[in-house]
Amino acid sequence: MVTVATSAPAAPLPNLVASQGGAVKSFRPDGTVAATLPPTSFWTIGDTRVAIDASSGATNRVDIRDARTGGPRGTIPNAFRGIVLPAGQVAFWPDPSGVRDPLLDSLWIRLRDGRIRKLLQLPGGDDTLLSTAFDGTARRAVVASGNDVDLFRYDIWLRDRKTAKTKRLTKDRHSRWPALRSDGKVVAYTHEVATCADGVRASDIVLLTLSTMKRRLIAHGSCSRTYPQPTFLTNGTLISYRGRHLGGKWVFDLVRISTTTRQRTAVARSGPGTYSVSQSRRLLAFERQAGGVEIVDRHLATVRVLPTAAAPALAGDLRN
Repeated sequence: MVTVATSAPAAPLPNLVASQGGAVKSFRPDGTVAATLPPTSFWTIGDTRVAIDASSGATNRVDIRDARTGGPRGTIPNAFRGIVLPAGQVAFWPDPSGVRDPLLDSLWIRLRDGRIRKLLQLPGGDDTLLSTAFDGTARRAVVASGNDVDLFRYDIWLRDRKTAKTKRLTKDRHSRWPALRSDGKVVAYTHEVATCADGVRASDIVLLTLSTMKRRLIAHGSCSRTYPQPTFLTNGTLISYRGRHLGGKWVFDLVRISTTTRQRTAVARSGPGTYSVSQSRRLLAFERQAGGVEIVDRHLATVRVLPTAAAPALAGDLRN
């Protein structure tokens, strides 16, 4: 009799990067640690890759690491805040020192074969990039560009890689935090309507259908309640911060918002900490108010808790 050895099943791919115990680590879906990564202040994850900010003196770069082992996979010089995209691509901003782009107002991509291309160049001046988000295929990107230091003015732009066209989506100078639905057809964004106590900015959530340019108010902000930084959890639901002015102070948590009924559901145990959404996996990871990271599904049912983790980033979160 001949005995044929069977190979052990491959370990599930890591789907989360977070800090834990002073180190940055990748985690498998069951919560076990896959790899420890070099110290960094920003990270994203997708397929088998992690993109992290790195620096040597005054020189900034994005390092690409293997999510399973932590080993090096590549380096992008003069780069900042990389986003791991599908098909072996990584999007990134120019380095803050201005070597790649003195205007600090452009978006770049490293292709699977290592070639680097500029996706978008905006006018610069007093404006710089504030946030970026891609759709599920990375065909379309939306960026907020402006000044959130002293002028507090910003607008949103769309770049379509298939048509090679750039379009300005807002001109009110009060719009930021854009997010694309996974199919690339709808943008959700924050529109600021007032400055309130403690410098908090009252924010509406607006949905913009790109084919018709029709806008719809999903949540109305005021100096008693505000909704900054929305992103899609599914095609029909958003996750957003919610700020409430209670007892003379602002209290923040997360809410799930239906884009059809506008019904809002509080995300239990959430607070003002970092959150990450994966539309492809329909998962939300967030810092719990009591500490640690919790991962929930689209129904807000708990999937996993990492009691000592912080600053989660889920695979499939195509934002920076």
